[in-house]
Amino acid sequence: MIRYDLDGEVATVTFDRPEKRNALTLDGLAEFREALDRGAEEARAVVVRGAGDAFCAGDDIASVAGLGEEVAPGTLATRLYDALFGPEQAEVPVIAAVDGPAYGGGFEIVAAADLAVATADATFALPEATIGAYPPYAVARVGEACGRKRLLELALTGEPIDASTAREWGLCNRVVDDGELDDAVAELSEAVRTAPAPSVALVKRYVRAATADPDERARLVEGFSAVADEPDCLAAAERFLSDGA
Repeated sequence: MIRYDLDGEVATVTFDRPEKRNALTLDGLAEFREALDRGAEEARAVVVRGAGDAFCAGDDIASVAGLGEEVAPGTLATRLYDALFGPEQAEVPVIAAVDGPAYGGGFEIVAAADLAVATADATFALPEATIGAYPPYAVARVGEACGRKRLLELALTGEPIDASTAREWGLCNRVVDDGELDDAVAELSEAVRTAPAPSVALVKRYVRAATADPDERARLVEGFSAVADEPDCLAAAERFLSDGA
């Protein structure tokens, strides 16, 4: 479900499952991290975008939520950690190009990206808690950008915000009109790819060091294990699926 393209010194990683609004499968999470790592090796900047009319609707709940016996919570948590924390760990600039919904894990990938450009009709939401899960990257990082109370509003209500609000809250850099996204992303990619690679890597490394926590991955696994067996959480996920989402 991940498409990788290299054009000169800019790699593009595309969520390519438009019939499901680019929702991420378990394999898709691994493919995304592999594509990011490849881009970091082959390019000077990586652009992440979605095919069709959505950026990414987050996880495909039916296939990755760990319902029943299909997916072990530890496996899901490891895949999620590698995917969601991947953009900040890459040693090249990662730019999110957002058109349409960026929900759940999709929202978190935008937040993890170094820079983000969104169209005016893009929307952002963290619905995980409403369906018996939780947003691991957002809990760890998004409060740094938008503040604790705004993060809690996003994470506890699941209500979407529009692109202008996301920019006001520090979650994206630029908002552009429909039809201008490609030009804006190309302009930003050109600006960041020309900086010396060692300088870029050092800047990213030390920005990350300010919030680095060696216990992050373990907490993520523990958190997913905790909600996986809770009856209320399982019931919420089952309601979500039965509603046809």
